[in-house]
Amino acid sequence: MARRRRPAQPVLVLLAGLAVIAAAAVGTLLLASGGDGNSGGGSGVDTNVKEPTPASTGGLAGGPEPTVALPASKYAPLLSEMPPEMQVNVSETFAMNLGTFSASYWFDTNAQGEELAKQWRILDGYQVQYDPVGLAAQVAQGGYYAWAEVYLFETPAGAKLAYDYLEGRLAARKGSERAQAKPLGNQSAAFRYLGPTIGTTDIPSVYHRFVFRRGNAVVAIQTFGAVPYMSTDRARELALLVDAKLLGEAPAVEPTPIPTPAIGVIGN
Repeated sequence: MARRRRPAQPVLVLLAGLAVIAAAAVGTLLLASGGDGNSGGGSGVDTNVKEPTPASTGGLAGGPEPTVALPASKYAPLLSEMPPEMQVNVSETFAMNLGTFSASYWFDTNAQGEELAKQWRILDGYQVQYDPVGLAAQVAQGGYYAWAEVYLFETPAGAKLAYDYLEGRLAARKGSERAQAKPLGNQSAAFRYLGPTIGTTDIPSVYHRFVFRRGNAVVAIQTFGAVPYMSTDRARELALLVDAKLLGEAPAVEPTPIPTPAIGVIGN
């Protein structure tokens, strides 16, 4: 059944085609790591290996709460801003529609996602994934995977509701623990989750997430790498890039190729 267009009450700008739904389902397996205890969690992993002490201190904690303009994609880190020997994972990089957002790791069911999306007044979402060129072999030597998600809401108040929900959900996830990181934005939190050993090595892996809110934007950054090389710094430094764009301190440039243009606005 066709939905009515109600520009005065936007919920989510439709940016992506149906094809990305399948890609999002695959990406969720990594983004939602630690949700069911069936992967990672330190089984057979040497927990005595220590990760570096976080040292990232840049950025502004608190400060302005801007209402930034669409699209969300222009605030995400670009490949040119990433470390050398990284590449875009095209199948896991997409602008979101209501279906992909509602089916994400944020929610238990699609129906719950759609209901909360309407309450929060979400306008746009974008995810980009960066892989090390050498994949697992490069991770074992200090490389890492990175994901950046940027969500824009109609108002900072709606973004705050969404952020509070996401932080609580990540904190409650089995195997997840809060991690040390300097605050950033209007709200922020960091988490870590111990993963499996890397490839055929005995090197333990770890996921870090840094989430923050700046005005009407909620940003989630996740990294995956080898414990001896990884701390919350990698994720937080990427978050600094995003925050600088949200604050207007750095150019906000849409990635190329540009995501599928908006094709409508869904109302309640």
